[in-house]
Amino acid sequence: MRELTWTLAALAALGGTALADDEQPKVDAGETIGITSGASMRGVAQDYLVLPDGGELTGQMKFVMSEPSLGGERMRFSDLALFEVAGRWSLARRLEISGGVALLPKQPSFTDEKPWQSVALGLRSPLGRRVAVALGGAGGHLIDHTGLWTRESLSVEWRKYIDEFLMFGVTGGADAVGLSAEDGTNTLVTELSASTSALFREPSGHWGAWVGIAYALPVDARGMDPTTGQTLDPQPRLDFRIGTVLSLEREWDLFAEFAVVDRGDLADPRTRLPILDGGFDQRQIIMGVTRHISAPRRRRADNAMQIGRL
Repeated sequence: MRELTWTLAALAALGGTALADDEQPKVDAGETIGITSGASMRGVAQDYLVLPDGGELTGQMKFVMSEPSLGGERMRFSDLALFEVAGRWSLARRLEISGGVALLPKQPSFTDEKPWQSVALGLRSPLGRRVAVALGGAGGHLIDHTGLWTRESLSVEWRKYIDEFLMFGVTGGADAVGLSAEDGTNTLVTELSASTSALFREPSGHWGAWVGIAYALPVDARGMDPTTGQTLDPQPRLDFRIGTVLSLEREWDLFAEFAVVDRGDLADPRTRLPILDGGFDQRQIIMGVTRHISAPRRRRADNAMQIGRL
């Protein structure tokens, strides 16, 4: 877990830098619209990259489908589902912290994976009016093996507003995935990634949609897969996502997304990772709901004024 420790230390350092910047983000009076990778869905209509105040609590079900993979069997819709709970909170107007857990409530009869799958932490801070930096760390269980995986990521996101109906987003960064087993086997795969997306919204802020692609290029791979004993041979990846979000009222959002996740070749174990969520070629259907929490307002110093009059 050494990589995750360094990630958490970097998160703390980044937070201190963000608090030192006194530039205030603009917040419009609109409702919810849109989604970006790792960011709040409300950031499109209200024109921010980092949550300015308050918080969010999201629950979602992720259905994972694939060709013959786990146990050499094909996984169809509802054969395997991950339930994820995530929250984010604005610690300051320039700093957002997030965290989440993933559980496995449903899996096929031919698998025996752990119900508690993974945990994640993240931090976001704006670098300017249209740019934000995000740092994340996560960890979880290996597939069908005693051991852990960890992930550290650093990304920069930029947005270009076209008009009130359309916006483009570009994100670039680096990811490092480590695999470790009790026998001392350690593996590290590093990738450079880039993604682009188009986000659509209606001006009143009650509906939005997005479509995007992501490309990742492996630049370094060290060690062997602890579950197979084979040397890893990661391949370039190309993902696709399309989704929509509906804001029923100020406190609630409903959303759905379809994703094609690319990870090597199912016929060649050296190109995959022993990770349940995204470790092999799969299709995902995601449905969820978000509850928005308003930050408590600061009380005026009326008591102090009354004492001054005494």
